Amino acid sequence: MPDPHDPDALAAAADAGDPEAAHRLAVLAAIGLGLPQDWRGAMDRLAQAATLGHPTAAQQRDLLANGATVDLAAWLTPPAPRMLSEGPAIFAIDGFLPDAVCDWLKDRAGAVSEPALVYDPETGEGRRESVRTNDAARFDLTRMDVVLAVVRERIARAAGLPVPGLEWTQVLHYAVGQTFDWHVDWLDPALPGYAADLAARGQRIATCLVFLNDDFEGGETAFEAGGLRHRGRKGDALMWANTLPDGAIDRRTRHAGLPPTSGEKWVLSQWLRGRAPNR
Repeated sequence: MPDPHDPDALAAAADAGDPEAAHRLAVLAAIGLGLPQDWRGAMDRLAQAATLGHPTAAQQRDLLANGATVDLAAWLTPPAPRMLSEGPAIFAIDGFLPDAVCDWLKDRAGAVSEPALVYDPETGEGRRESVRTNDAARFDLTRMDVVLAVVRERIARAAGLPVPGLEWTQVLHYAVGQTFDWHVDWLDPALPGYAADLAARGQRIATCLVFLNDDFEGGETAFEAGGLRHRGRKGDALMWANTLPDGAIDRRTRHAGLPPTSGEKWVLSQWLRGRAPNR
């Protein structure tokens, strides 16, 4: 496959019969990376990739079509949220994703999960810490597919934030006893190690979780403020603001991913910023 960031080279390869190039073009068109965002063009390229024999393109198209044509308007119109807390601002979104899409994301993550990392302010990279014992699968451009691009767009629209401000999506896996202990998602502007990142990409304005299964016990998302503990059903979303209306960090958003007491928990995790990250 040609340079995965060069739309012109990818288009030439796709039109010459390269299924991987056609699929990558579908992803780029869906997320608006390297070319204008074009959902209809993304679906056309996904259909081309399926015709050329891409290993998952036909499955992705069927998932999004649900047995018929792809209803883009429905996919890009998320359900209305309901407020769980005003301070901090926490919302639940029931029925955010259908079961089949949850299963698709969980299965994809299961093949590439690794020990989860925390953010190192000195390097901007991830590092292992005892506070976090779960596994995670990070979906950067090399792992992105059109189904996940649709999910990311749906999250961005639910939050009212720009798609380019989404960090790469993670799918988190918690076995019995595994946890992500008390922490915050915002980056502390008082720490010099975060200065360059915050200047380049802005603050993590919001966090969205989507529950990909519900056949487990325990495993709630817990917030210190108000003692809220929440566990959604499969396909439900939980979203909260990490910042206040004036842009300042909301210190009340300290939370934890509590350990399952039986079964395994799978959840999609999405951080949202105000500007595009470096790809």
